[in-house]
Amino acid sequence: MDNGVPEICILITNFNTSDFVALSLHALDKLTQGKFNVLINDNGSDDRNLVKLKELEKKYNFVKVFYKKSDRSGSWAHAEALDFLISESDAEYTVILDSDCMPLLKGWDDYLIRMLSGNVKIAGSPLSEGRSGSKPADFPFQFLVVFDTRTYRSLNISTGPLDVNKGKDTCWEWKPKFTSAGYAGSILRTKCTRDFKGGPFKNVICAEYYTDDGKLIGSHFGRGSSGGISKHKNRWFLGTSFVSKLMIQCIARKERKEWMRICRKIIDQQSYLKGRK
Repeated sequence: MDNGVPEICILITNFNTSDFVALSLHALDKLTQGKFNVLINDNGSDDRNLVKLKELEKKYNFVKVFYKKSDRSGSWAHAEALDFLISESDAEYTVILDSDCMPLLKGWDDYLIRMLSGNVKIAGSPLSEGRSGSKPADFPFQFLVVFDTRTYRSLNISTGPLDVNKGKDTCWEWKPKFTSAGYAGSILRTKCTRDFKGGPFKNVICAEYYTDDGKLIGSHFGRGSSGGISKHKNRWFLGTSFVSKLMIQCIARKERKEWMRICRKIIDQQSYLKGRK
């Protein structure tokens, strides 16, 4: 069922986050209104995650998995995977979805595409205001974003960092490349649950994304490849002892499980596309 919504190509990079990817594919299967396909690149995950990815590729016929491991690490490896996947997109619109970022609204794809109009060629999640460092919080970022594929390619963009030490990390070129060419971006409303306690994820450290009329369209767990552990490393009261590290792992594991439980509940309560296979 497409209801006239243009086809999209959804891109996901994976590094030991196959459980998040599994939930993402469940969400896409149940909540996406238009026609779509999903391209995933694995960047050198362990055997357990690779087995899971192969199972997911068999389960969903809209999924294709690539196994192109970068020789680099961190942001550069992630950026190389993104650039490769973007080059493989053959749809009118391309969506980048972080593996630990869930679409949570029925017809989310239609809403994002309708945010594009005229000179607005990219739309989606921004960084949280006040938590973006030197990155712009007023322009779409890579967590849940759609862009016009032809326009993006015409701008000759690389998602690679400009200077990680100065906070000019992955996708730094997006805003200057789009705006210098006369294009604009449109952003969702974002809430960080460290400060905002009015949403379903109030007891989990994450980002929530809302439409202009206040509907929850997605959530980003953040730091998924570390299982959420890195979000708690700077908590002064946990210290740095071996016991403290175990406490951090326990807190992160509990949060991760709770976030995924809430996501699945939201998805299943409103899903209308039953088992797209």
